[in-house]
Amino acid sequence: MGRSNKSNNYNVNRLTSLCIFGLTMLMWVLVPKQIAFAGDINSNEAGLIAAASGTFEYDGKTYRAGSAYVNSLTAYLSEDDVDLTAEQCQEAMSRMYSSVKEGIDQGYLYEVGTEKNESPSTQMAYEDPDDDEDDEENGGKSANTQESTAGSSENISQDDSNGLDVWESMSGQTEAKNKLKERPEETDADASVALGDGEIVVKTKDNEIINLSKKEQLIPDKVVYIIDIIAIVTLAVTIICAVILLMTKCMVFRKPKSRKARRGHTRRRRIRRYTRNVMTVTSAVSFIMIFLLVGIYISLFNKDTIMQNMQASGYFRYAYSEYVSGFASELKEGKVLSEPIASYEDYLFTVKQNSLKILNGETDIRIPNSNVTPYITNIRKSYNKIFSVAGVLSIINAIIAVVFMVFMDQRRERGVKHTAAAELAASALMVVVTVYMAFAKPYLHLYIEPDYLYLFIMECILWSVKVMTSISAFAVVLAMLLIGVYNSMRNKSNE
Repeated sequence: MGRSNKSNNYNVNRLTSLCIFGLTMLMWVLVPKQIAFAGDINSNEAGLIAAASGTFEYDGKTYRAGSAYVNSLTAYLSEDDVDLTAEQCQEAMSRMYSSVKEGIDQGYLYEVGTEKNESPSTQMAYEDPDDDEDDEENGGKSANTQESTAGSSENISQDDSNGLDVWESMSGQTEAKNKLKERPEETDADASVALGDGEIVVKTKDNEIINLSKKEQLIPDKVVYIIDIIAIVTLAVTIICAVILLMTKCMVFRKPKSRKARRGHTRRRRIRRYTRNVMTVTSAVSFIMIFLLVGIYISLFNKDTIMQNMQASGYFRYAYSEYVSGFASELKEGKVLSEPIASYEDYLFTVKQNSLKILNGETDIRIPNSNVTPYITNIRKSYNKIFSVAGVLSIINAIIAVVFMVFMDQRRERGVKHTAAAELAASALMVVVTVYMAFAKPYLHLYIEPDYLYLFIMECILWSVKVMTSISAFAVVLAMLLIGVYNSMRNKSNE
């Protein structure tokens, strides 16, 4: 008997340690990382970034550089030891415009549809109007004509070590570019996702178009109502069982001194068995709901994680490229800029602060259309609706079910056993979903454009899988701990 007690205590201690380990693992994945910002970019370099962000024509087709490659250029120009002069930037533009085919062959440029074509003035926005003679000598810098883009760069020294080759600056292999290789071709994808002005457009293989607005509710009311109804029905069934137990005097909150069976014991035992089984199911549903809601909240609405994923996706550099492109006409005509171009660091600091304000619920904040934080805030509004009803009711239902299962008879371990079964069933479903997401990776069948949006969504999904893995591990350990408590209580009652 002494050995049995020592064994039970050892099992409980071991399960407790595992539970603490699961909690530690969950907290570890929630620790945010610091976001670092790069140095300054002068107005000459800003013009070069804007030119690289524009469109190019070759062989009658229009091309654009992928945002991940433009980000590489921005990163290079942001380095502290890089400070290009106007002449160096002009030469870099000349090289870029005269070697468009090279950019296409090396994969830096991709073809865009005619509906996305930009005007000739936009494509030539960064040429120096005073350099017409040089243009003729060099075969022309204009990206507007096939002759200039297809022309050789004989008169432009590609081997000049003092000059900047834009394509070369885009060539560095980064983690982002490696991840982009996993993106399927648009024709092979199950669905395509594109960012428009004020909405995200999803197009399925059946050519069904779904518009996701950053202002309108993203999760349909029908879905919210279904989830709420599930929680309401689950709680209603649990309450009915609780009322039956109370009315039939099946509850035993204090153990009687006499172990003599009361009249109607057989009938009460049958009622307890049925109601306990029903409450096991309803509590399992509530546990699943609670785990999912907690996982979704941590996955989608952790502000530090969102900012970290935006940084990892290259969004901030993409936004800066958009920002400097707004000075296109002024840079082309050689006018004095209406406002000075903010440094890369200052601009990113502003965008970061505005993004955090939006995530905190502020609505009258100026933000680029490419920023995803309004969509996240919109999703959170629907989440709050779900949690305020389904989430709260699930927590209440789980508490009621566990209390009544434990106190419906003198053998408390039976209630602990069924609580563990409900917990184990919920954790098993969580494990199945997590394993499916981790290994099947259905999200890799999506074609998402632009690059930063694809990378951001992939970062969010990977973070969600990590969070769900930690929650699943914690749920499994908690279930095993309850089983250990049940075994200990059963052995004690049998002594």
